[in-house]
Amino acid sequence: MEDVTWAFRLLEATLLKKSDELTDACRSFFERLKTYLKEKKEESFYSKGIRSALRLTPSRLGRYLYELERMGYISIVRGNRYKGFEYKVNLWNDLSLLQSGSRKLVAEILEKIQGEMRKEDAHLSDSVSCIPGVTQEADGLPKAKKIRRKEAVTQTA
Repeated sequence: MEDVTWAFRLLEATLLKKSDELTDACRSFFERLKTYLKEKKEESFYSKGIRSALRLTPSRLGRYLYELERMGYISIVRGNRYKGFEYKVNLWNDLSLLQSGSRKLVAEILEKIQGEMRKEDAHLSDSVSCIPGVTQEADGLPKAKKIRRKEAVTQTA
């Protein structure tokens, strides 16, 4: 069961990326942007200031801002395309909500698997079965071992 638990811990990161509607690069930019704004204690920003602070090309920054605005993560407060736009972040805790959702999903799946394994173990302990072992013949074909039934040994005095 421990190997299944570890597999789901590794799967959690993949589930998180697949459930995120942002691309990996855009998510990384958005997290860096939020960290930068928190450090500066600012609520809004201009693209020019962010571009120099985070060292991004204008085209890449434009793609990220467009995607974030289209998805509703940021919004334009004021400005125009000639003088520049002022943006504000709408969702500050979206990643933590996404992470808690994926952790909850993984925990539910693990709980189901553990419950099924407990049922299976209880069922197996109720009935004892004897499965014949399999060996390999010289020509490579499988060969089932014969099961020898042993009689119970009792001592009589």
